[in-house]
Amino acid sequence: MLEATTGQGLRATGRRMTRTRKAVLALLERTHQPLSASEIFSQLQEADVAIDLVTVYRTVNVLKEIGLVVQLDLHQEGQSRYELKEGRKHHHHIRCQICGKIVDLLLCPLKKLTKLIEARTQFIVGDHTLEFSGLCPQCQ
Repeated sequence: MLEATTGQGLRATGRRMTRTRKAVLALLERTHQPLSASEIFSQLQEADVAIDLVTVYRTVNVLKEIGLVVQLDLHQEGQSRYELKEGRKHHHHIRCQICGKIVDLLLCPLKKLTKLIEARTQFIVGDHTLEFSGLCPQCQ
């Protein structure tokens, strides 16, 4: 299902669904936490996908440009991570300060605050980020 909609999205922007794009999207679809470009590269190499790190960066940038992938820049990490946008609601993340495990928080407690900010500033809020960090159960 994802492949059909992403293929249409790529074609609508004049791009093709390449073997590399398909492999990156499939990996992000079966991985339930955001991955860095180097993690994507390593996991695809382990799966015997012929790819280099530069191609991974180019691929995630194209997928981000057309709205299929979201880039996360977690404050304490200093590196970007990527996850599928397709079929996912807006959400936030919590990251373990010791092992680095990242868990989706499938809620957004900022809806009322967003409306208050819009009312007070006359801005229309397009996006926001909220980041939590702490200790996961295994690291406590």
